[in-house]
Amino acid sequence: MSEETPITGTTNNQPAMGAGQQMHVQIREDKMQVIYSNVSRIGGTLEELFVDFAINTQHPDQPNTAVMDVSTRVMMNFYSAKRLALALSQAVQRYEQVCGPIEIDPRRRNQR
Repeated sequence: MSEETPITGTTNNQPAMGAGQQMHVQIREDKMQVIYSNVSRIGGTLEELFVDFAINTQHPDQPNTAVMDVSTRVMMNFYSAKRLALALSQAVQRYEQVCGPIEIDPRRRNQR
């Protein structure tokens, strides 16, 4: 399945577009791999940032130890990271407008 999405601004491998111009990007999902992640870790260098996506599990015999099974690492430059951060922030804001605030502290979340 492919989808066409309008994008305003620039992409990493395209020349800068003028203000207000849109480029249509065709998204191919036939080679996409889907993972589930309930935890992430961020690190990087002066030039690049990486995000590790993982599943956080606890072993019964080690109650004070959490194990992160890292399945995917995404590396990007800081320009792409900032665009991703803004897009994620907007997506969360839209969700909270419809469904209400998201409580990220599990102790407070269970008090609802």
